[in-house]
Amino acid sequence: MMYRFCSFLLLAAMLIAPVSAHATMAAATAKSAAELKEDETQLAPPIDTLGRSTPRGLVEGFLNALGKEDFEKASQYLDVSQFPEKQRAKKGATLAKELQTLLDSGGWLYPGSMLSSAREGRKDDTDTEETISDVIGHLKGNGKDIEIKAEQKKDSDGNPIWLISQSTLDSLPTLMSNASKRPPIINKVIPDSLIAMKWGGAPAGHWIAVLFLMAASYISAWFIVTGVSAIIKRFWTKRCSISGVHVIDTLRLPLSLYAAVWIFGLSSLALGLSIIVRQHMGQFNVIVAWTAIALLAWRLIDVFAEATQKKIGVTGRYSGFASILYFFRRFIKIGFAIIILFIVLDNFGVDVTAGLAALGIGGIALALGAQKTLENFIGSLAIVIDQPVHIGDYCKIGTVAGTVEDIGMRSTRLRTNDKTLVTIPNGDLSNQTIENYARRSRFLINKKLSLRYDTKSDQVRAMVERTTKILEDEESIANDPRPVRFIGFSTDGLVLEIFCYINVSDNNEFLRIQQDLMLKILDTAEDLGIFFAIPSQTFLSHEAPPAAA
Repeated sequence: MMYRFCSFLLLAAMLIAPVSAHATMAAATAKSAAELKEDETQLAPPIDTLGRSTPRGLVEGFLNALGKEDFEKASQYLDVSQFPEKQRAKKGATLAKELQTLLDSGGWLYPGSMLSSAREGRKDDTDTEETISDVIGHLKGNGKDIEIKAEQKKDSDGNPIWLISQSTLDSLPTLMSNASKRPPIINKVIPDSLIAMKWGGAPAGHWIAVLFLMAASYISAWFIVTGVSAIIKRFWTKRCSISGVHVIDTLRLPLSLYAAVWIFGLSSLALGLSIIVRQHMGQFNVIVAWTAIALLAWRLIDVFAEATQKKIGVTGRYSGFASILYFFRRFIKIGFAIIILFIVLDNFGVDVTAGLAALGIGGIALALGAQKTLENFIGSLAIVIDQPVHIGDYCKIGTVAGTVEDIGMRSTRLRTNDKTLVTIPNGDLSNQTIENYARRSRFLINKKLSLRYDTKSDQVRAMVERTTKILEDEESIANDPRPVRFIGFSTDGLVLEIFCYINVSDNNEFLRIQQDLMLKILDTAEDLGIFFAIPSQTFLSHEAPPAAA
């Protein structure tokens, strides 16, 4: 029922979507030329060639200009409208150098993934119709934390662009007096030759120091996490393990990676690494941090799933929940991996929003082209919800009998008695008749014994009584007042019927008990001198009898 309902909803969505799309295209085609021309005038302004259309583009363009030591170009990312037009290039270059010095001396800019890539930036309560601003970083000095703000302005053509605000630039002279008195710590450690040599606009020694700092950060994080985990394990007397390994040990790697990211970020800031180096490494840090979070979540899912499965195994309740848990454990992992993939792509500068929009547009085509795949997925949901079979059950699906080895999102696999592996699509499986032998609480014995017609009535009565006594003496057989009956005559002989249930759930145990009972019944027939009827046929000849002599 659930499968049919889900299929109906999916079919309705696929039918409505093309109709809506067709109606929208027809409406667009019906527009007059004048309306289309009016729409063109209302399109978004052109993208700024310097990348200042968004806060993220502002930061990336400004840092690229600093990396090339092109301070005149860097000045174009600053709001220097307070200066006379002839002095803006010179004044802006000076302010760009000062801002870089302050950023190298304890300031920072947010990584690209934390900056808005929208033209309007991030909406804030302080924004007004006249002023739209966004915080892109921080400066440290005089015991104060000063925000680096970007404001949306108009260029010479009247198009909106983002510039580092005038209020931020006004605070630079005061902060510069202290910045010049405390040079970066890293410059005291590395040789002057590596400071003078520049790679990508930053001292070569700073790039080399990053490699050592990364290794030192991870080693430090590993020792810290190992020490803390040892303390927790010592006082955590109740052992919790996954596949024989303590939970804390399974989480050590992701926690070490995440801690290393923080240690590296704080250390590079304290040592005074160039803002260019730190900004490039900031993107890498974000990716490593999300990788650590993904790995942590991945392992926590395993811990939770295994702990839940153990609890179910101990209590013996909800045996079918293991199959549901196995399915959703895999489903959540795949979904989480997709989310992390989009986050990492966003850090590499890939337009994830456009990708999601493209996926939405292509969803209709995908639904039409992958109907069987969607049918199998919905069928798998129906199987998980309805639970007709579980992993490990021996069942018969259609004409195939075997043990269920796996219930996936697309298909279910059965291991037959011939040890072959049969894969059944879940869409087909949900529509087939399923006979689950593993769900039986007891087994039926229904046998018919044919005795020869020359068997005497006293022998038949004795056979019924003694067979009944054999069945009554078997403890596993359910109580039945008449498990053995003489039910009449057949073409082969006199028919006795055995009808009873054996109260066991294991098929092998049932076969053993049934074999013992059949052998005892056979011994009883031999003792009473009873022979079982052999099916026979009589052929009548239609030939004429021979003539009399």
